[in-house]
Amino acid sequence: MSGNQINRVFLARLAGTAVFDPNGDPVGKVRDAVATLRANNQPPRILGLVVEVPLRRKVFVPITRVTSIESGAVVITGLLNMRRFDTRPGEILVLGELLDRSITIVESSEPVVVEDMGMELNRTGDWLITKVHIMRKSRGIRRKGATSTLAWEDLAGFAQIEKDQGVLNLLSTLSTLRAADLAAVLHDLAPKRRVEVARGLDDERLADVLEEMDESARVAL
Repeated sequence: MSGNQINRVFLARLAGTAVFDPNGDPVGKVRDAVATLRANNQPPRILGLVVEVPLRRKVFVPITRVTSIESGAVVITGLLNMRRFDTRPGEILVLGELLDRSITIVESSEPVVVEDMGMELNRTGDWLITKVHIMRKSRGIRRKGATSTLAWEDLAGFAQIEKDQGVLNLLSTLSTLRAADLAAVLHDLAPKRRVEVARGLDDERLADVLEEMDESARVAL
């Protein structure tokens, strides 16, 4: 393992990072992380990464297969299961579902918005979401709210379903994708989130994405 191994990484910044095998050959790119929420507001455990491989197929890479996370590179080991990724009951997509979620600070009940989430490697070798970068609600029409990073336990409301969840931070992680790649990302999101993201795209970008979708997917939007 390289001396540049990182033991804490913010996941929105990890999106798009190249993934390599032990020989240095490219495998794909990180698109999301899969986690499971735990009881009593304990930090969620990261189960693995969603990696986009050639032909826009997204596959699941268990976090135990990740041997190194460095600046600009993720290294994995072992055989890659090429079965198309799909979430299972109890699993959440960290970026796809939790970015832009409205939550509250436990101590003050102040409403805030999730901008990023930091996972950290603990002493037992588990990756946990321990930090949440949040933005406070703006007090003016044009002013952006103050931002800060808090511990997961200091926040509440992650498990609640938000009616009209924002998409600003999620879209920023997808801004460099080609229309066909963005269409593939939308396909993997839950229907509610898919509609929210589509509404957040400008008309030209949305039109390009719709052209890359099949008829049934377009009708669903």
